[in-house]
Amino acid sequence: MGDRISKNFAEAREKSTEADAHKRFKFRRCETPGQNVKDRGVWDFVRDSTDHIHTVIDGVKRYIVCLQNKRCSCGQFQLDELPCAHALAALRHMNESYENYCSPYYTRESLLHSYEIPVDPLPDESKWNVPQHIAEEVVMPPTGKRQSGRPQNQRYKRHDDVNGKKYKVSCRNCGLEGHNKRSCKNAPNRK
Repeated sequence: MGDRISKNFAEAREKSTEADAHKRFKFRRCETPGQNVKDRGVWDFVRDSTDHIHTVIDGVKRYIVCLQNKRCSCGQFQLDELPCAHALAALRHMNESYENYCSPYYTRESLLHSYEIPVDPLPDESKWNVPQHIAEEVVMPPTGKRQSGRPQNQRYKRHDDVNGKKYKVSCRNCGLEGHNKRSCKNAPNRK
């Protein structure tokens, strides 16, 4: 196991040093954050609210992009710390580079720093110094038993279902709540 980790780190270190030195950012999925977005034509219209706040209309949906705080209403910009498709649309509208809005973790320097730390090789398992209380501890598999039969699925409730008013059953015979006409034991009301 230790040899495999050491080998993986060594390969990653070689790849990172062989990477193009002129490129500042290193991306796995695509060369730039918006390369796969360019072909799709994700945005239809970009409207400026202020210098840093933009509204991007994508078909029917509207997304609010704040470039100063690096936020988008879709949540992808905050999650990945890379400009999402809507932020890229706003940046292209302003003719700004995406590189100023990417996290520093995606820089080439960060990649090189992550593989600087050497991984020390592990000695043979027979020469490991394991404390006595850990060597004596036995780890058992989980005791949970799966229920027989088909698992019952519950419908995911939407926010308006959970917060909405509940329907109360009322009787047409007597007018009381809690039962219906069929199960009514009261005498019918005459009008």
